Amino acid sequence: MKRAIWDTPITLEDPVTGIMRTVKTVRQARSMLDRSWPAYHGSQYRRAEQICDDALKGGCDGTKARQAFIAAAVEAHFRLS
Repeated sequence: MKRAIWDTPITLEDPVTGIMRTVKTVRQARSMLDRSWPAYHGSQYRRAEQICDDALKGGCDGTKARQAFIAAAVEAHFRLS
């Protein structure tokens, strides 16, 4: 992976629990997709999983993974800041 840490972290608030999480890396994003995601897994979720995996293996840029993670978070109705 070319960039281990994103230039701008993503802070998400779970709309159901109100729990806030800050994600700074592709590895943290992938972990959150696996462990802390709502039950609904739409197309953006699956795309984010795939792109994060690719980025962790060095197959794509971390910026692309960040964008995919944001799209999945929006789809899951997280509040972003």
